[in-house]
Amino acid sequence: ATTLDTFKAPEKGYLGVIVSGKPQFETRVDKIHTVRSVFDVRNLNALPKVVIIYGYQDDPEYMYDAAIAHHADGIIYAGTGAGSVSVRSAAGIEKAEKAGIVVVRASRTGSGVVPVDDGQPGLVADSLNPAKARILLMTALTQTKNPQVIQQYFHTY
Repeated sequence: ATTLDTFKAPEKGYLGVIVSGKPQFETRVDKIHTVRSVFDVRNLNALPKVVIIYGYQDDPEYMYDAAIAHHADGIIYAGTGAGSVSVRSAAGIEKAEKAGIVVVRASRTGSGVVPVDDGQPGLVADSLNPAKARILLMTALTQTKNPQVIQQYFHTY
């Protein structure tokens, strides 16, 4: 956990390698990032509060009640497989969305894309893991709370 080899890219593969201390890029990045981003957090004192709730068998709905009570701005649901949502979590997500909280489904498996599924609640994190999805949602919420715009950010970044 203390070397560059710790950081892997299972979603898309390696961008390149380090040779004699210098990066050698082998892959072009198609997603928008860094200086091409619409996000500018330099003048912010704080980012919106976004929590991660892990999904599992018989997961409790009260985690969503806690997020609502503590005024979370967003929730990342770290679901099984392709971000699948349990019955209890579906009820919790619906309750959170009614309270004005943006909810994004991600996969806790380590890689893979969470597809848009009209049968599942919440937005989708695309190929971002829960931790990366949390960062994107925090920055997205500095711009908008519009679910359609935020979903587009997840498909773009």
